[in-house]
Amino acid sequence: MNLLSGQSRPVGMVCERSWPKAIAVTGALGSGKTECVLNLALAFRSCGEEITIADVDIINPYFCVRQIAETLRNEGFKILTPPESVRWSDMPVISPGVAWALKSGRGRLLLDVGGDAIGVRALKQFAGQIVDAGYLLILVVNPFRPQTRESGGIGVMIRSMESISGLKVGALMANPHLMDETSRDDLLWGYSQVFQAGRDLGLEVIFGTVPPHLADETDGLRKETPLALWPMVRHMMLPWEEGYLWTHAGDRS
Repeated sequence: MNLLSGQSRPVGMVCERSWPKAIAVTGALGSGKTECVLNLALAFRSCGEEITIADVDIINPYFCVRQIAETLRNEGFKILTPPESVRWSDMPVISPGVAWALKSGRGRLLLDVGGDAIGVRALKQFAGQIVDAGYLLILVVNPFRPQTRESGGIGVMIRSMESISGLKVGALMANPHLMDETSRDDLLWGYSQVFQAGRDLGLEVIFGTVPPHLADETDGLRKETPLALWPMVRHMMLPWEEGYLWTHAGDRS
């Protein structure tokens, strides 16, 4: 399956921006961080970049990049996952290829980091190399999750992440959603919450996402929020959703 088939992306928002070598994406459980990683990766590739995606999720091995690793490799991405012997365990094992990718002068590295504050522990062992390479740690915020509903909770999560990882969160990404139940008003409320959190915490909100079923509303939404909006494409399907077959155990070879 071609991930780009029939899809358009706001590639300009990515191509026109200056990015560091390493981009790490994290967020609370249910924030949608892996979808954000995949959409970023596809946009970077459309800019003509060579992309390596590293799965460093030590929290949930069943809803992350390794679930579709072979599909992504077939699309031309370099994918780093834990060694095969522990690929589907919950052991905190990271591919040693991450260190190589950070040192390599070729391409850009995207790191899909496990959810909640403890997930960034996976970055601790590479913190020095990440700093040397140049990095941006993005916190994906879904304000419909209790712990990231407002600035105070987001700030608590950021401080915990920074203490554990030794790295600094450099930007927020607003991804307000209630899955397919998300309404236009939900998005506007969510954008407002994350935008205010960014102001309170002194962090840029680089994008606000728009779920696929509301993509046609994007132009209208842009008139009601200061955020740059990104119509997202979903690639990670839940077991009961159409399309799940290409993201399940068939990729575990």
